[in-house]
Amino acid sequence: MMRKLLFSVVILCFLVVPLKGFTAGPVNVASKGFTEQVILGKIMVQLLQDRGIPVKDRTSLGGTNVNREALEQGQIDVYMEYTGTAWFNFFKKKETVRDSMGLYEKVKAIDAKNGLVWLAPAKFNNTYAIVMQAKQADELGINSLSDWAAWIKKNPGKMTVATNAEFYSRADGFKGMMEFYGLKFGKDIPDANVKKMETPLCKKAVRDKQAMCGMAFATDGEINAYNQKVLVDDKGFFPIYNPAPVIRKSVLEQYPEVKYILDEIGPSLDTGTMTRLNYRVNVNGEKPASVAKSWLRGVGLVVKKKK
Repeated sequence: MMRKLLFSVVILCFLVVPLKGFTAGPVNVASKGFTEQVILGKIMVQLLQDRGIPVKDRTSLGGTNVNREALEQGQIDVYMEYTGTAWFNFFKKKETVRDSMGLYEKVKAIDAKNGLVWLAPAKFNNTYAIVMQAKQADELGINSLSDWAAWIKKNPGKMTVATNAEFYSRADGFKGMMEFYGLKFGKDIPDANVKKMETPLCKKAVRDKQAMCGMAFATDGEINAYNQKVLVDDKGFFPIYNPAPVIRKSVLEQYPEVKYILDEIGPSLDTGTMTRLNYRVNVNGEKPASVAKSWLRGVGLVVKKKK
């Protein structure tokens, strides 16, 4: 009996000792590839590092679906997603929810069943927009998307568009917008008139007269810099897009403090702030990591270390 007891104690020691030195792995922080997303990703990376959380930087991972699938499969742990994107693209909802927090609570509740937690959202709404050069839009009398649709009907085959491939085919993107404003997708604007390119190039294509209109985001810093006009979404097609960190529940169980750390980001990010941050990268040529660092210090979330 004594030998069996001693053997059990020895086995228990082998089981416990490795656990005593166990540390959770780094938090894999990812982002989509466009400027705003990279800045948001760098903000999360740097804030977590500053608070002593081990982090692996996976920013600029890829598009929406790449990040979502990686999150669901446990290849990444957290990235910033937009409420409208989740509502329409992931959950395939048809109704448009006009209340910002109402939409947030809905997507949060749905994803809770998937083991994913939506943390505190940012204030800004980075909804989609269609832009034209202000001078040309004024000359053609186009101020709203209704004006835009009416012009297209009167001038078939004339409108040219710069867009990324994802936005072009999305239900909450160009395809849905055309149908919502009474246009036939693929017909009123022929496929030959659609120039597909990376998101940052769309506004440049409009500026350089390679396209009459282009996709943009409401917080794009280049819109004013390029003397462009956002066409008013007068019928209210585009949904609300508030970003929030979406993190795997299992990661919060390992690092419960991460919730409180990342919840500090959203309240200080309004539309004006995000537009300025995007401007610094896209127009001034600053690095996303540098912009993230200066913003974190500016709002007091990270204190500069004394040498």
